[in-house]
Amino acid sequence: MDILTKNWDKIDPLRIDSYTRTGGYGALRKAIREMDPEKVVAEIKMSGLRGRGGAGFPTGEKWGMAAKTPAKEKYFICNLDESEPGVHKDRAIAEKNPHQIIEGILIGAAAVGAKKAFIYINGNYQKQKEILEIALEQAREKELVGKSVMGSAFKVEIVIFEGAGAYICGEETALLSSIEGKRGEPRLKPPYPPVAGLFGKPTIVNNAETLANIPFIIKQGAKTFSQIGSSASPGTKLFVLEGAVRNRGIHEAPLGITAQELIYNSLYGGGMASGKEFWFAQIGGASGRLAPAGKLDQSLSYGPGEFPLGCGSILVVDKSADIKDLLFSWADFFHRESCGKCLPCREGTYRLWEIAKRIKNNDVSKRDKENIEEILWTLSNTTFCPLGNFAAVAWKDAMRMFSDKIFN
Repeated sequence: MDILTKNWDKIDPLRIDSYTRTGGYGALRKAIREMDPEKVVAEIKMSGLRGRGGAGFPTGEKWGMAAKTPAKEKYFICNLDESEPGVHKDRAIAEKNPHQIIEGILIGAAAVGAKKAFIYINGNYQKQKEILEIALEQAREKELVGKSVMGSAFKVEIVIFEGAGAYICGEETALLSSIEGKRGEPRLKPPYPPVAGLFGKPTIVNNAETLANIPFIIKQGAKTFSQIGSSASPGTKLFVLEGAVRNRGIHEAPLGITAQELIYNSLYGGGMASGKEFWFAQIGGASGRLAPAGKLDQSLSYGPGEFPLGCGSILVVDKSADIKDLLFSWADFFHRESCGKCLPCREGTYRLWEIAKRIKNNDVSKRDKENIEEILWTLSNTTFCPLGNFAAVAWKDAMRMFSDKIFN
């Protein structure tokens, strides 16, 4: 069953009536007129929806924390930063069905008691920003956003906030610092944002894909949603298949599906591209682990597992690829995107990048080989936020699996 992509290319994203004709904003009407906020939160909890940004935290639990925290001001934020290489699912939702995101924001804001909401968008997404601006203006004209939503006592304003395209601002507390006008750096937790977030007020930060699921859950019911996908991770997921597959791009599939199915099933990847022989897949974006052919049959879902799903991106690498180029690409990205707040990440990613350059130029020394293990351990165990650990994940797998090709 398609939840997120069902109406892609069937509706005009620049016309709100095109969305309402498919039942759009019917879930908002139900949430406001037939349910109280506590019931909305309970429905999201029962659905089992987990955050689609990477961490997979239960959405209903997060909403419940903010709803129960007493405060005169609360905020609701849609995270549309999406700055990881090869990941473009959130911007696709904004481009093809922006009202799906806006409706999710409105339902969430009503559920937790927020009167102001933000769409935090990557500053490089100018096309998507313009589409969202048009969608918001049309929603205001229809009294879906503003002082009296659908004639009710619920009022909320939604503002688009442009980030600078920094990867670290995908982390929710760094995103909050960015909106506050500070450097985009992660904060110490606890307190967690649902208790003390933006300007110290209870704040929900949800990924755009997460919010796009909310209208379906409210309209069709938590039970219907929970029967899709796996019991631990209900629902569908937008998987981004890139690399040496026949059908590259975004594919919606139920959670619990295997990488084997995604890559080779004709409904999704359609197998390897002509003339390409499978080598390994990187599951979960630039920070994802490397899965050889014998490991592709494991279920992809949120929760414990050998291959964390992360953002849902899968890079399929064929045997013509050069592992040295990939090592440099990973190191270059994380070195560039480290916010510099903590010494282990700031220096560790830089030193890894320097060694990656020498590996690429076949100029690696014995000292470099000895240092790699120490640097990877430091990044994995001592950095302030997960970025340092992310920088080490693929490298550790590559060193274990392909050391003969790396140091030849």
